[in-house]
Amino acid sequence: MANVVETVKSVLEPALFDKGYDLWDVEYSKLGSDMILRILVDRLEGAISMDDLVSLTEIIGDLVDGIEPDPFPEAYMMDIASPGAERELKRDRDFDWAVGKFIHVDLSTPFQDQTLFDGELVAVTDDALTIAITVKAKRQLIEVPRELVTLAHLIIGMERILTTDADYQWALNKLVRVTTYQKIDGKKEFEGELAELSEDQLVIVDQEDQAFAVPRSAIAQARHANNF
Repeated sequence: MANVVETVKSVLEPALFDKGYDLWDVEYSKLGSDMILRILVDRLEGAISMDDLVSLTEIIGDLVDGIEPDPFPEAYMMDIASPGAERELKRDRDFDWAVGKFIHVDLSTPFQDQTLFDGELVAVTDDALTIAITVKAKRQLIEVPRELVTLAHLIIGMERILTTDADYQWALNKLVRVTTYQKIDGKKEFEGELAELSEDQLVIVDQEDQAFAVPRSAIAQARHANNF
């Protein structure tokens, strides 16, 4: 099965790249009594659409059918799909692409007394993944040895607590939720885009395009989340 996957990848990867697509992964496995060739494709730029997947069905089908000699030991069904919102990360370039996004990793053995971590992928090297995790409302960086990682995938719905200047700079132009110790303009909770940032205050623009200046000294908690 590994030979089938590598053969298909070698044919599809350059051909799809030339058309503006990234061959994310190829899977060849048995499902019930059927063999399934699952091909996961994304756009090199922007998000892939259903129209893309429809047009790719014929393109990929022709490319796979043209492989000589035929690498498939038996009949199979082909499934062409997007990698999805919680896509698995396998290649070096998958991890490079995921920097700044939230990921989940499973480990083969405990590291710092844990076998899994959820957090923002901050940096990647050949030896380690640097992940920002939140512990008791404080952001901490850990370096997870890559040799321990058995599974890594993107996750949605994660939040990031904003505590440092670097956190606030990162959150600029992103959605944030801020609670304050006292009422400001009659409110103690603000949700919207962090539109401006200074040493003294945040400017948050809500869904009705109303701007609120929130003194940083009044902030009880500030966080970014991608699931507001």
